[in-house]
Amino acid sequence: MNRTLRALLPLLSDLIVPTAVYYLLHQLGVADVPALIAACAATAGYTVPRMIRRRRVDALGLLVIAELAATAGLLAVSGDARLALLRPTVYLTVAAAVFLLSCWRGRPLTYTGATPMATKGDPERTAAYERSWHNSPQMRDTHRRLTAASAAAMLGYAILNAVIVYSFPVSQADGLQKVPGIALILAIMVMLRSRVPRLSRIVDAEQQRSAGAHQGATDPRA
Repeated sequence: MNRTLRALLPLLSDLIVPTAVYYLLHQLGVADVPALIAACAATAGYTVPRMIRRRRVDALGLLVIAELAATAGLLAVSGDARLALLRPTVYLTVAAAVFLLSCWRGRPLTYTGATPMATKGDPERTAAYERSWHNSPQMRDTHRRLTAASAAAMLGYAILNAVIVYSFPVSQADGLQKVPGIALILAIMVMLRSRVPRLSRIVDAEQQRSAGAHQGATDPRA
């Protein structure tokens, strides 16, 4: 199982598990709101043990748990199942705004996401990757474009999700909204992977430049 698939599995599980639980309960005659609450609980049921096995606090896992708790509470108070299905629209709109902001403030968020792909965990390449951000306009432009494209994809899914929620019955909308969700995750991963060769070349050039500078500084004939 390659590194990319391992990174995707938790995200795909967060989409697939609650959907499977909801449809199973729905087929058994459970009403929409209790079925969605149970689906939230099922997702939390494997997110918490996952953090315990890793023996570390998983920020993404905590976010999922907080999101599910808020959703279950909202469902219990309002009784409106569609509000829970609008959850991705709200979060992805906020996420897209954060992604866009990172293009102009600090470093684009894809910088961190692409780091293991471009460096392969090599400490020297990681250091060169860091230097490349400061020394290579191409590196900065690549990440800003990637981050902006990811934000656009998130906004597109957020709008599509709202359309699905209010165009179909709850039982159909809950399943249909997962399809573009999975497509969004895969699209962002494909965009990152497609730029890895370019980023790797930038890192290679930075390593060569640094090695040349070091050799020149230590060469007694210089």
